[in-house]
Amino acid sequence: MIKFPPYLKTGDTIGITCPAGYMAKEKAQTCISILQQWGFEVVVGKTLGSSSGNYFSATDEERKDELQAMLDDEDINAILCGRGGYGTRKNY
Repeated sequence: MIKFPPYLKTGDTIGITCPAGYMAKEKAQTCISILQQWGFEVVVGKTLGSSSGNYFSATDEERKDELQAMLDDEDINAILCGRGGYGTRKNY
């Protein structure tokens, strides 16, 4: 059975992370400001604006840990990915 989360409301917290590629924090600043103007709290993960020296925002472990921490945090009501896609899934 599909479970739908509740709609976001003023005062809810939105986390922003980059579980794959690098994204400059300046590129997300407009989004962050608008979300705050709409009344949301915004938690910016350390992967936004950081770089592992290549295409990715951090090491595999750091990206995985940050996303999992946001998923586990009961105070975060929604998560936005600044960059996703290639690098998000680890190949085994």
